[in-house]
Amino acid sequence: MKRRRRDAAFMRLRRAATLAVTFQDGRAAVHNFLTRDNFTCSAECLEFLARLDDWHGLEGLFRYFPGTEASSLVSQIEELIRFNALVVAGTVQAEMDDKYRQEWQWGASAGFFHFSIRDTRFITGKPARALMRKRRAWRLSPKLYKLNDRTDVVKLPSADTGKEPLSLMRKRRSQRQFDGKSIPLAALSDCLFSGNGIVGYIGDEDFGRLPLTMTPSGGARNPFELYVYAQNVAGLKPGFYHYGASRHDLGLVRAGRVAVPPMLGTQKWPSKAAVIVFLVAHFSRTMWKYHMPMAYRVVAMEAGFIGQNIALTATHHGLSAVPSGALKDSLVESYLDIPPVESAVLLTLSIGRPKIQAS
Repeated sequence: MKRRRRDAAFMRLRRAATLAVTFQDGRAAVHNFLTRDNFTCSAECLEFLARLDDWHGLEGLFRYFPGTEASSLVSQIEELIRFNALVVAGTVQAEMDDKYRQEWQWGASAGFFHFSIRDTRFITGKPARALMRKRRAWRLSPKLYKLNDRTDVVKLPSADTGKEPLSLMRKRRSQRQFDGKSIPLAALSDCLFSGNGIVGYIGDEDFGRLPLTMTPSGGARNPFELYVYAQNVAGLKPGFYHYGASRHDLGLVRAGRVAVPPMLGTQKWPSKAAVIVFLVAHFSRTMWKYHMPMAYRVVAMEAGFIGQNIALTATHHGLSAVPSGALKDSLVESYLDIPPVESAVLLTLSIGRPKIQAS
């Protein structure tokens, strides 16, 4: 204990940049949304944390509590370190805290949502069904569409689903049962190109050379990169690849096979997909132009545009592309070798040949 206290004398500490406070049972509930640690504390503790914007030595902290025994104060500080309310200079937590301070420009409003939902624990299979039965017993589901019951209703011309592009759109279905067979490399090529392939460039005197794709992008910032985990693609060795949108090619990131369910929220159905496409957002591209927190929503919407293009192209090739946001974020990011603060996987599409269902 004496050795630890002697080493502690040289520690430099600072309040974590990613703390948010709510209230629970009459006490302050502190959340570190970057590390997803939570604890309750007193008003005196909040006041103490509020003073630690900058680095402090341990001895310097004692002056805030002149009447408190040093050993007791050190014990409380250790608890704050354990819950990542305080970060210690030179540690991994401090490095992540610095990265957040430097890279995340959308503040706590967007940060709280984005980082708090990472690595969500999902339930699937029978436990998920049991939960749905409990939800239904609690109250009925709200209606999933709204009717026009007013008198001033305009009847629209019938939509012709026998003609393109509606005929292709009507065929698209999220069929989760795959037959496990390989798909052509050309089909994957078309899916990637339709999702994020660069079809041209435009120049702007302030923003430079901007890439154009077949999906809308807020401010033409093109925040997404596509990665694929190929399991069964003709002519492609199993592994993780990055799609180079400018040259329309694949670069190997990690060779070999991995277990699929741990990556995708423990879901088993994607295991027989021929390929899984990961949509990775690079927030700094959009942050550079748009500093407002609502720009996070713009990036998230763009994932939907890209995903729909990929799904429709897969349908054209007789394949099923099933979108999912159920992720073990940190695991996927480790496979793709992408930084976890300025980048994130927002959406996946599992693509394969749909299994023929018995009639």
